[in-house]
Amino acid sequence: MLTGFVIGFARSPELGWRLVMIWVVVNGSLAALGALVARAHPLTVISAMVAAPLTSLNPTIAAGMVTGLVESWIRKPRVSDLERLRIDAATLSGWFSNPATRILLVFFFSNLGSAIGTWVAGLQIFGALS
Repeated sequence: MLTGFVIGFARSPELGWRLVMIWVVVNGSLAALGALVARAHPLTVISAMVAAPLTSLNPTIAAGMVTGLVESWIRKPRVSDLERLRIDAATLSGWFSNPATRILLVFFFSNLGSAIGTWVAGLQIFGALS
């Protein structure tokens, strides 16, 4: 991806910035959509939008790590949530209602959105370069 940005900026600054905007909008939007699917807190959705374009370029951290951390900070699981974990994890509605399992859903779906966004934006970027 970084090579695509370098090629774009080498051809023209306008093309380079257009490629960066494609990357940020597509990757961030799909990660935020994943967080929305998991019924994340609005601040978590915003963190997905901001973090995904950056974390997708860094193989040591994933967007889901950021969104999972933000979700766990905003909606802290209580001991009673963890005591109900076995029961809640047995049903789909339980996954969404239990704060502990919702953190896992936010992690998974925002990562999935970011991964799809990486491929979609990458294809659009290299399509624009050809």
